[in-house]
Amino acid sequence: MATNPGISMDTISFGSSSGKLQLLGLYWLVQLAIGVSACFAGLYFSSQNTIFGLVLAGTGVILALVSVGFLSDVWFRMNSNLPTIEVSADGFLDRRLSREPIPWDEIAGIPYYWYRQRSLAVILKDSANPRISPILALRLMERYGKMLDMPGYTVIVKGSDATIETVEAAIRRFAPELVRPA
Repeated sequence: MATNPGISMDTISFGSSSGKLQLLGLYWLVQLAIGVSACFAGLYFSSQNTIFGLVLAGTGVILALVSVGFLSDVWFRMNSNLPTIEVSADGFLDRRLSREPIPWDEIAGIPYYWYRQRSLAVILKDSANPRISPILALRLMERYGKMLDMPGYTVIVKGSDATIETVEAAIRRFAPELVRPA
């Protein structure tokens, strides 16, 4: 488990790896370029084959919007020198979801899912929790998760020094009853 020596031993923190973040940012920039290109190609081809052109343009728009959402995550983490995720006795803090730790008693559960890959999600007891101010990437992931019957805010570990297993182990240290299969 990664710990930050500047924080008490009761806090387990996970920061971002700048090299991994730069690669992730480059990946999403390429996806954005592909999405914009597909959108314009679809508009061009729609004069020849309407259905094909509209499908291609629609796919491009969706890819571009998703890319912008995930670029917001990369941008947020590259412009912050604080650890992205912190787990402590005070609660769970993902700086992309909240500016202060969410106390354990305000979290309904942190289920893990096995949809293509293992992932964790934070489900709150009160969805109108005033502590919550998710960035665009988490709002998109929440909506996508609802479509797949996976509620909650996804804990994104790509581009960081964390893995799902290390974050799960840190959460189990302070609130073992919250981590459960979906």
